[in-house]
Amino acid sequence: MFNTLYVRMISYYIAAVLIGVVVAWALALYIFQESDKKFTTEELIQKGDSIKQLYIQSNPNDLDMFLQTVARMTSVGIKAKVAGQQELEYINWPNEENFCNCSVSVQETWQLDEGVTIIELIESEPVQSNGLHEIAILLTIVLLIGSLIFLLFAKLLVKPIHQVTRAAKQLATGDFNVQLPETRQDEVGLLSKTMNSMALKLGQLDRERIEFVANVSHEFQSPLTVIKGFASMLQEEANDENMRRRISKILIKESERLSNLSDNLLRLASLDSDRYKISPSHFDVAEQVRRTILSFEPIWSEKKLVVEMCAEETMIEADEELLNQVWYNLMSNSIKFTSPGGRIKITIEEEMNFLKVKIFDNGLPISIEERKKIFGRFYKVDRARNRKMEGNGLGLSIVKKIISIHNGSIQVVDEEDGKAFVVHIPKSI
Repeated sequence: MFNTLYVRMISYYIAAVLIGVVVAWALALYIFQESDKKFTTEELIQKGDSIKQLYIQSNPNDLDMFLQTVARMTSVGIKAKVAGQQELEYINWPNEENFCNCSVSVQETWQLDEGVTIIELIESEPVQSNGLHEIAILLTIVLLIGSLIFLLFAKLLVKPIHQVTRAAKQLATGDFNVQLPETRQDEVGLLSKTMNSMALKLGQLDRERIEFVANVSHEFQSPLTVIKGFASMLQEEANDENMRRRISKILIKESERLSNLSDNLLRLASLDSDRYKISPSHFDVAEQVRRTILSFEPIWSEKKLVVEMCAEETMIEADEELLNQVWYNLMSNSIKFTSPGGRIKITIEEEMNFLKVKIFDNGLPISIEERKKIFGRFYKVDRARNRKMEGNGLGLSIVKKIISIHNGSIQVVDEEDGKAFVVHIPKSI
């Protein structure tokens, strides 16, 4: 029922008003009843005294006529009984059968010429109040009680908001171990779920950041250590010309590794930037893939790999430079992990408004567990970071980012005798 904070607040307000009205009504009835009784009793006593004084001053000959006259003039009912007599005389009495269910009456004993007379007075025509005073009291009671109840309900509403505020301050300090209760079904409950999800993702990002810094340090430190060691060897005079050339080649290779690492980091930073904008153009993606394969011909020829391509002219509107990096990295990855004499096959197919590019190889398999991680930054399938497998673990991260920018997808699937990277990308962006 209370699935939104708005409905909850309205319900609390209505409940507070209703409870305030009921309590105020009960209190008002009690207060007004008591005040009316007191007011009527005092009035009757005053009227009785006035009638008695008037009788003494006028000394009328006819008591009945006198009582009837003053009863009508003062709007009272009189029941008179002379001491020693059984008959009662009703004057200006409200009921013809001389019966009155009167809640307020006043009895007095008068000493008259006829003897001691017991007089009972009632209000035959009660004075009607204009009700302004009573209404003011009633509204004041409603306001006070309703305000107190609404303050109580407001405290219940504000309590979870305070919890969310404390959680936000905790996140601001870098502590992502936040867990808010998610039992509520209103906006506050949704906010708590969002805060928990955000804390979980921030914690994951923080762990990835720490791991990223560690990986970057490792990737930079290794070639720097090699460069430093071989540079020290160059200072030794005992080195012959062949040794110097060998050391120079190693230094150049390690320097290129550092350069490639820096380029990939800059490329990732550029792709992650919100300011990056793709530059779409109309081109033949099949021809682009074919040129990429040819650029690797010396490498796959040396490993005696069988490379096939099955594709016709396929036009696409995309960022040509970025997609070229995709095919370059995927082709390099397949060649690297395919054993000598292995096979690589590339196919391009059209599926509705998408292109399906599949790069198959019968090289090293990728487990289901590793498939969830290979697109992460600095992740390498060779867990021991074997230097025989060149690379810095950023290539597939760049591929994933570029395809995401083009609103496409990439996944690894099993084939009959190998695996394949399957890319789906829109024909037009």
